[in-house]
Parts: sequence; structure tokens; C-alpha cells
Amino acid sequence: MNDNKVLDASKRDFLKTMGSIAAVGAVSTWVPTQKAEAWFFLPKDRIANFPSNITLFKQRYENWSGESRYEDAWTARPRNQEQVLRIINWAAENGYKVRPKGMSHNWSPLMLNDQDKKTKILLVDMPTYINKISINSKGIVTAEAGIQMEALLKAMENRGRGFVATPAPGDLTLGGVLAINGHGTAVPAKGERKTEGQTYGSISNLVVSITAAVYDQQQRKYVAKTFYRNEPDIRAFLVNLGRAFVLSAQLQTSKNQYLRCQSIFNVHQKELFAPNAKSGRTFSHFLDQSGRVEAIWFPFTDYPWIKIWSITPNRPLTSRIATHAFNYWFAENIPKSVLDLIKKIVIDKSTYLTPSFGSFQYKISKRGVEGSIFSGISTLLTNGRVSTQTYDLWGPSKNTLLYVKPSTLRVTANGYAVLTSRANVQRVIADFCTEYQVRVKKYQRMNRYPMNGPVEIRVTGLDQPNESVIPNAQTPALSAIKPCPDHPEWDCAVWFDILTLPGTPYAEQFYAEIEAWMSQHYQGDCLMRPEWSKGWGYSNTKAWDSRYYFEQELPRVHAQGQHVDLTIQSAAKVLKQYDPLDLFTSPLINKILKY
Repeated sequence: MNDNKVLDASKRDFLKTMGSIAAVGAVSTWVPTQKAEAWFFLPKDRIANFPSNITLFKQRYENWSGESRYEDAWTARPRNQEQVLRIINWAAENGYKVRPKGMSHNWSPLMLNDQDKKTKILLVDMPTYINKISINSKGIVTAEAGIQMEALLKAMENRGRGFVATPAPGDLTLGGVLAINGHGTAVPAKGERKTEGQTYGSISNLVVSITAAVYDQQQRKYVAKTFYRNEPDIRAFLVNLGRAFVLSAQLQTSKNQYLRCQSIFNVHQKELFAPNAKSGRTFSHFLDQSGRVEAIWFPFTDYPWIKIWSITPNRPLTSRIATHAFNYWFAENIPKSVLDLIKKIVIDKSTYLTPSFGSFQYKISKRGVEGSIFSGISTLLTNGRVSTQTYDLWGPSKNTLLYVKPSTLRVTANGYAVLTSRANVQRVIADFCTEYQVRVKKYQRMNRYPMNGPVEIRVTGLDQPNESVIPNAQTPALSAIKPCPDHPEWDCAVWFDILTLPGTPYAEQFYAEIEAWMSQHYQGDCLMRPEWSKGWGYSNTKAWDSRYYFEQELPRVHAQGQHVDLTIQSAAKVLKQYDPLDLFTSPLINKILKY
């Protein structure tokens, strides 16, 4: 059999496999091994002197994309904040680093990486018990750091409260979200007025106070200390990268809104991402209409999946009531064996089929949203057709804003926020999309396909301290979307993520090239900062590896136009002051903060 026949046979096998995968609703990527179950051990193997009344076990740590792993990590499971402090003080006396462990839904190795194998580390399981919540009559939420966002939003919903926007996963802990500047997608629509308690920035901008474990010089131990939003030192804690151990936080809320979430698949990318904001159904057009837009653009396709959330107090006749969150069933519960097969075919052996794979992702998503995929799962109607009707949903905000579950397909991703003016959003997006296509085609001519997942584009407001309910509120020093006082016209940020399967050949090289272009291009009338939880600082072989980015670019973009108290250096100094024993550090944090 000649090479062409072998190629054709491979394509036929691939498409046949894709067809069978479509029947169970698989979409874009591969699910890595789930985190291993914890295991216990004989009493004689327990760490010496560790408090006997606190649960201790070992487990394998693994992050969201499966790229960061740590075998046999000692993990403590406290039942209350008092036990958390006991663990921290035990670690200080016994030479251990301490890291709060949430749900590990993170890409960057802020908590653990390979260099940590030389360090004695104790993880502290926060979600199991450190998750209590209360809401007062003014709508201020007091929540422990281990509470997951879905539970937090549900408790708020029961009291008629909500947020303007949130990250899409429901399994993130509050502590994790505050560490990495977690955000959703929202700016004011034309004519929309902000109500009391609302912010269009990140979750960190909702903080009223933060309680963290800090070292008390007089007592010579770590104690709980509360920082209020109008106190200067809180600037370093609002987005802390995990360099602080947050115990709980108070957050402002607003009256819960009912949102209509519509999915659109019929706008060509040339129209959506056109340079002129007024030339049809552009991204800015939808932004003006609703203020809440996300574009998911699958590789080698022309019609992005556009999601539009609109404030809609009453249910439209055509909308399906969303009675719960996570309505995109086709993106969940994918068997690992099926996704391993996708990884093996698309990445390990047949990268030239990436265009076909991109088309497959688009079709499955479109048909899944429209409810036109045949499947053997329990949502079948009598005629064998899945009736999901997720293209037009309506309900309380939580039920449309949360749509990523732990079982959702996993990828690696880069991430950046481009600060700009609302009037400039369309050009920022158009320039990126044009450059992205040029580079993808350049690689394609070399028979290389580094990007096999979608581009995701969102727009948020900035972390404006005047949106806080607290007078004289402080700005998060390490926020990717802290405002620039020398550019008051910059009132929003465009977030870009490019997704691909872990281990894809030439991915890091592609990421390095696009990062270098973006850093150079988005200057003057805009500014780009990295998204802490995603990939950035690329060399040609891996993320967080570019010496130039760490030494030059990162300090520049966080200091440009800022008061000296809002630089990385200043935040590092404050965090060091409250943790002088460096219990809450990691190699990547040290690299960022230059310890």
C-alpha cells in the first residue's frame, strides 16, 4: 500500500472513530487522569510530632491539565480554622512549607512543581471542612476559603443575591479564585447602570475584608488577622498568587439578576472579528447589546460559538428555563478511554488531521447546543433525539454563568488580559485574530499543527476600587486588570486564551511567538498583562521559562503608570512581612516576586 493509501485509510479510521465519539457527546479535547485517591498509612509512618487529632494522609497532586504532578504529597485535613493555624505553626516548627489545597483547577504551578520534590511540603485540604458561609442583612457574604463557587453562589441565590459575572467552573474554591484573580465576562451594556454592590472586574474587587494566617512577631507564631478593604496592606492580599494563606473573606453582593444566555453559530469570523466595530454583527456590536459576551473559535473553522448573556427579568417565550447550572451536557462526563484515544490519534500520530478535528469540535458543540446529536444517554426522547435546547437559556444568574464541571474536557492554555478603552475593543480583537490566523497558516505550510483547541475571547471591566461599597477601597496590587491612573480612558480588558492538548508538538514555540507579538503590539493605546493561572512567559520549550519575560516584561506591565505601592516589588515586600518564615512560597512564586 502506498503512502497516499495509508493516509486515506488513516483518515477514514479517524473519521469513523470521531463518528462513534460523537454518539457519546465528546467535543474538543482530552481528559487526563483524575487525581488519585488519598491513602492512609500505619501510625509508625506518620510524620513525627504532627497533631494526633488532625487527619493526615498522602495523595497524588495533579493540576487541571495534568501537566503538574506530585506523588505522595502529605496532606492534612483540618476541621476548622483553629486546626488550620495549628497545622501552620507545626510546619513552622518542623521545617515544612505549607500550601492551601483547593480543587487544583489551575494550569500554572503556583502551588507545586518539579522543583518542590526537594522541599518538605504539607498540603492543607480546604474544601472538605473549611467551607462555612453566612450572609448578613446588607448582603455581605462571609465565606471560608475552602467553599466552592457553586456552593457560594447557591447560598447567595437563596437570599436573592448574586454577582455580575463569575468564572465558569463551579468547583473553584474562593481562596483559589482570590489567589489568581478569577474573573468572568462582563462590562456594562449600552444604557446599563451599575447597581449597588456590583463590579465588572474580578472576584477580588468584591472583597470587603480578608482574614489570613500571618506571623505575629510578639507571639512568635502564626495567628489570624483581618485586613479591611480600606487598609493599605490588603492590596497584596486581594490577588496573592498563593503567597498568603487566606482563611476567609467577606464579599459584597448585589441583587441577583435573571440572565438569558443565547448561543449563536451563524456569524462568520470575518464579520465577528472585523476591524471596524460598526461593520455588522461584530464582537463590539454584541457587547453594546448585552455587555456579556464570549467567543469560542475552534481551529480551522469560520463560525465561532458566540455566547451572549442579557439581563432579562422575565422569561422570553422561546427560552428554556435553566433550573440548574452546567447545562451543556455534551461537554461533560466524557470517558477517559475515549479522550485518550483522541489524544493518541490527533496528537501522537496524526497531527495533520487537526483541521478535521477542529471541524469536529465545532459540529459537536453546535449540534449539542441545538439538541440534535443522537446519543445513548438518559436524556433521549422516544424518537432518539436529544432535546437539550441549550441555545436559548433563561434563569437566575448562577444557572447560566456556571458551565464548566470537573468532568469537562481538559486542555492547556495561555492567557492574557489586554487593557484598553471600550471604543478600542474591536480593534484589539481584530488585530489578534488576524495575527493568529497568519501564524496558524504559517505552521500549517510546514505541516505543523500546534493549536488544536479553540481561541476563547472575553471582555471584563477593570478592578476599579470605586466600585467597592467600602469608602477609600484599595486596588489589588497584583491584579492583571488593576487600572492605570495615567490612562483613565482604559476602562475594560480583553481576555485571550488559546487552548491546545497537553504535549502537542510545537505548542510552546507557537505560544512563545504569539506572546512576543502581543507584548510588542499591545502598547501605546493598550497594555497586556499575563493571566496568573494560565500559561505565559514562554520559551520555545515550556511556559514560565523566559528569563526576559520575568526580568523585564512582567515588572514593566505591572509598574507602568502605577503608584510605587502597586508594583510587584511592593506586594512582595508586604507578603514577606506577614510570612517572614516563607512558609507560603513556591519556586514559581519566588520567581515572580523575586525572592
